[in-house]
Amino acid sequence: MNFLRSMATLFCFASACAMLPATAQAQAYPNRAVQIIVPFGAGGLTDIVARAVAQRLQQGLGQSVVVLNKPGGGGGIVGTQEAARARPDGYTLYLGANSMATYRHVRPPNNPLTFSPETDFVAIGGVAASAHVFVVHKSLGVRTLAEFVALGKSKPGALTFASAGVGSTTHLPPALFAHEVGIDLLHVPYSGAAPALMDSMAGRVSLFAVGYSSAIESPIKEGTLIPLAVTSPKRLPYLPNVPTLVELGHPEMVFPIWTALFAPKGTPAEVVQRLSTELEKMSKDPDFQKQLYGAGNPVDYVPPDRLAKLLTDDSERLGRRIRAAKLNFTD
Repeated sequence: MNFLRSMATLFCFASACAMLPATAQAQAYPNRAVQIIVPFGAGGLTDIVARAVAQRLQQGLGQSVVVLNKPGGGGGIVGTQEAARARPDGYTLYLGANSMATYRHVRPPNNPLTFSPETDFVAIGGVAASAHVFVVHKSLGVRTLAEFVALGKSKPGALTFASAGVGSTTHLPPALFAHEVGIDLLHVPYSGAAPALMDSMAGRVSLFAVGYSSAIESPIKEGTLIPLAVTSPKRLPYLPNVPTLVELGHPEMVFPIWTALFAPKGTPAEVVQRLSTELEKMSKDPDFQKQLYGAGNPVDYVPPDRLAKLLTDDSERLGRRIRAAKLNFTD
């Protein structure tokens, strides 16, 4: 009887624990290290933002926050897929960019996407905003976008452009621009922005639509890289003398870059709210603002509901443009 009574007590205790409200469980979050998956290699724009967020989030959560770089696939699909399939407990997060909006549009029919960026993630909040800079190596001998287009038309198929991967934020702007102006550029995809930038600085590729960050400040000042145009609606404060593509007669060539924090679908709402609150708090911190601005990525906090809509709207808009241009994407 004592044994049965002990088993009954144990069963009741286990049942009570299982019925604890989510809020009570969330109050204990986090009680171990948190990881942020970045789908690109170290040193790129997304990685820079992720490490700044990890540093501040660690202070706010009182637990270690580590960044894991998981490059690979078209525009970071490998790391994104791993994050989407992670256990939804708040201990694996994902720092993505608007390349998420391109994933379902750049996969070949025989290799469809096995997850949905729009439905397999929960938005935590937008972090920063930037734009692309069309840069060429000084050895190419051009100093304006018009000169680059003229060179491309005079040498069909001879010019190349780098990207951080097929379907990445650095892939679509030059691909769509080339289609718009009627020049043939050979795409050279890399496993991230950092190696693409290295080869651009070495003159191994003709053009790179690199996301602006402090990494290109010195090469531009030294004259190694020549900035031709930016993809923001207005000129970047970092490059006040570089025109926008809109100014140069290409009103559809607006490609702002956003970076944002997500969690796998099913992550408890209380945990998401805690993380979003921490993110909003750090976005108002002058030191954090200064840190990201100094890296070329001004803070731009976007609340979860707006971020989810932004991802959906970007995906629909880019899908229409990709189909209209009849772009083909291959690894």
